[in-house]
This record gives sequence, C-alpha cells and structure tokens, in this order.
Amino acid sequence: ASRALSLLTEKERASVLRYYHVRDAKLALASALVKRYAISRFCGVPWSSAEATRDARTKPVFRTSDGDEPLLFNVSHQAGLAVLFAVHNPPKGLAVGVDVVCPTERRTRDLGTLAGEGWNSFVDMHAEVFGLGEVTALKKINPGADVAERDRALRYFYALWCLREAYVKMTGEALLASWLRDLEMRGFAPPEDMTGSQEVWFKGEEVKDVDIKLVSLLGEYMISTAVRRGENGEGVEVGDFKMLDIEQVLAFGEDATDAL
Repeated sequence: ASRALSLLTEKERASVLRYYHVRDAKLALASALVKRYAISRFCGVPWSSAEATRDARTKPVFRTSDGDEPLLFNVSHQAGLAVLFAVHNPPKGLAVGVDVVCPTERRTRDLGTLAGEGWNSFVDMHAEVFGLGEVTALKKINPGADVAERDRALRYFYALWCLREAYVKMTGEALLASWLRDLEMRGFAPPEDMTGSQEVWFKGEEVKDVDIKLVSLLGEYMISTAVRRGENGEGVEVGDFKMLDIEQVLAFGEDATDAL
C-alpha cells in the first residue's frame, strides 16, 4: 500500500487511513487513485495537479485555473469494487452520478431479517428514503418463505436503492435531501427483469431531462448511472464499464508525477 499511498497528498492519505477496517481503507484508496488517474489522463495535467475539490454542494469536481470543468465524474464503491463514471468535454449543464450495490454482501443479514420480521417490516425500515409509490411497489412483491423468492425481492430492493442513489449523487445532494420522498422510480426492476427505459418522476411529474440506467457487472454487482442532459438537451452514450488494473493506475501515476 505504501507505493499507492505515495501517489496521494498528505490530506488524501489521511482520508484513506482514517478507516478502521482495512477493506474500507482499500476502497477509499482505490477511489482516490482512480479519480486522479482519470483527471490526469483525460485532462492532460500532471498527476500532482489532478486533484479533485468539492463544489458548493460538496460534490467532487475538477476545475482548471480558468474555472472550466473538462471532466465530469462520480465515484462509488462497495464490496471490493470501486466504480468511476466520467464524461470528457461535457456539454454545458450536464451532470452525472453513479452508484454500485452488491446484494450478496448483505444477503445473510437480509435473509435473517426477512425470516424474523417479514418483508413489509424490512421495507418499512427504509421507507423514509423512498417515495410512497416505491414503498407500495416493494410491498406488492411480498415474497413467500422460499429463499429464491426472497433473493429476487431483495434484488428489486437494491435495484431501487441503486437507481435513487445515482440520481441523488447526480444532483450533488446527500441522501438526507429534503425532497427524497418526492422522487419516484416507476417500474423499477433489477437488470434481468427490466423491459424498457427507467421512468423518473418528481412531485408527480415525469422527469424528461435525465437518463438513468441500471446494469449488472461481474454477476454480483448492479451499477446505476444517471445523466442530466445539457442545457440544449445534449445527452451522452453510456458505454460498457471496463475493468482497470490497479498496476496500470500506479504505473501511470508514477510516470505522470512531477513531485507532490
């Protein structure tokens, strides 16, 4: 880890090392490295200058000296996987968000909760961060005692969680945003059950300027990307996610470093 940490600033290292669990520190380290990698590679700046800052809403951004944002990006990590979603040279007004979930990471705990307290109680535990229509839709799933049914229901739950989180992160606001219950993902489903484009509604009206997707990755993960189109309606084509080897990132960082 010393090689990777040496590519970060003292402030970034402190942010990584504050985690109690090694697995969490590793994910924080990977996130910091991949952000620097993307900024340095696509914006053509030295590694030491490829530092993300936070905007007024605390969303990580990269701005050049003249205030431009040549690269929009968002990072999410869970269960050993760090994901970066980025758009180079975005149209004005574009915004992006990404989230990753791993239902299998919490499967034993979740199945235990369902066995002890039931599906409706499980949904109610999280009802404050879902829209009323979403809570109703989740409760309609009503899985029986069969483990396969409960696994499928949990995939719907985590699909919804992932979609909402990507949207909220796109806006730059936290999960405690005052409008959370006004947001509704209609017809949500895990990737294997999706039959069309994801509908997003806000305060009873359909949101037409946001494109949101949910895909499976590596058999365990679901990743959602949210894109608010530019001021003139420009969108972006979201490609497939590509695996990035940490050695590739470290080698790039060492080559691009001009002393931190």
